[in-house]
Amino acid sequence: MNDQDPGAHGANGDLGEGMSHVGSRGLRLSEHTHAGHIYESRDEQIDVTAAFFRASLGQRLRCVYVHDQSDDTAAVQALARAGLDVSGAMQSSALQVADRRLLPTKPDEFEIEGLLTFLHDRATEAEAAGYVGVRGVGDMGWTIPSDPTHERLVQYESLVTGALNEVPAAVICQYDRSRFDDAALLEVVSTHPWLVIEGTLCQNPYCVPEHSFPERERAGLDLDQALGNVLARERQERWLAVAEGGLEVHGDDPQSVDVSRLAAIYEHMRDYKMALRERTRWRMDRQQRSSALRRELAALDGEVEWLQQRASLWRRRELQSSGLFFDPVSGTMAYRGRAVGLSRLEAALLRVLLEQAGRPIHAAELIRVAWDREVSTEAQLRNYIARLRIKLETLRVPASIVTLRGRGYRLVTEIDPPGDA
Repeated sequence: MNDQDPGAHGANGDLGEGMSHVGSRGLRLSEHTHAGHIYESRDEQIDVTAAFFRASLGQRLRCVYVHDQSDDTAAVQALARAGLDVSGAMQSSALQVADRRLLPTKPDEFEIEGLLTFLHDRATEAEAAGYVGVRGVGDMGWTIPSDPTHERLVQYESLVTGALNEVPAAVICQYDRSRFDDAALLEVVSTHPWLVIEGTLCQNPYCVPEHSFPERERAGLDLDQALGNVLARERQERWLAVAEGGLEVHGDDPQSVDVSRLAAIYEHMRDYKMALRERTRWRMDRQQRSSALRRELAALDGEVEWLQQRASLWRRRELQSSGLFFDPVSGTMAYRGRAVGLSRLEAALLRVLLEQAGRPIHAAELIRVAWDREVSTEAQLRNYIARLRIKLETLRVPASIVTLRGRGYRLVTEIDPPGDA
């Protein structure tokens, strides 16, 4: 059976600009990016800040750092210890360092409009000085005295993404895990389209759009689990991008990649997107089916379908690389030197099960797609499923046809990982 690759583009084809990991090259954020960073230690906070500024200062971007340390000197020294050329950047005005006193708020007030204006003004000043944009970091601990319940902070953060779309800027909002409780930090997660986790910039599926924010899901989410999910998803998408790129170089040769792992990651990503789709449906039920949510749901439908196609492709190739040969025209199935013949209807059924490997297929859909209703009853389908199971077992093919009560059938692979006996 010769597979046609449905393409490495689509849901995950473009991982987005500006993704990076803290390191010698720095941490790059593209224009209009609004990222949150929940840090465990001061060293982590400074390392991310220095990496972000290191990547920005050489790109004709002005960097603005609103810190929450005892004074400017302490903040500057910390950045210098992290390897940033602070003195040169400050002398050229490419780096501005200040504490909350620079902000248009009083000690006991949190002025949302004033802060949004501050963001706009910094971008305007940078452009007037010849910079192409602004990259900012704000350590949000300064907000605690003026907004101890974090209510206005959360409202402000929900508006920042839209404000950044209007100016040539990107910002990282930093939160000290020891100073904010998990409930407040989950709100932080809900308001940032991107998160910096362990030095990696990750797209955040838990972010709730500004227009949907009042109806966000408030329960059933653990902070550590959410951050772990986001980081795992990002790493998997990057691994997929590398693997797919390697396949392009090697002419789509399945021997050049761990096909079992590739299939498993696609399946994990599919399940992850399906869970997001359910959350979107929940939001639609609460928000009277807004057009924005319908578009979001349609996009997720397309991503789930694409991921399933990729997962099925690599499950088929997993079987092929283990030694399976199947010709649906002649009805020949062979595995490691042994062969059996299939009837026309058996071959048509196996073809569809292989094309949809790993995916549940309802009985009625199998009858329609495989046989064009030439066989019309589920009793007849069960008979042919039983025949195929016997022939797969006869050849000792590492795959089985599983019955899913109420959901139909699924072809699953049973190949031991490399090194297993």
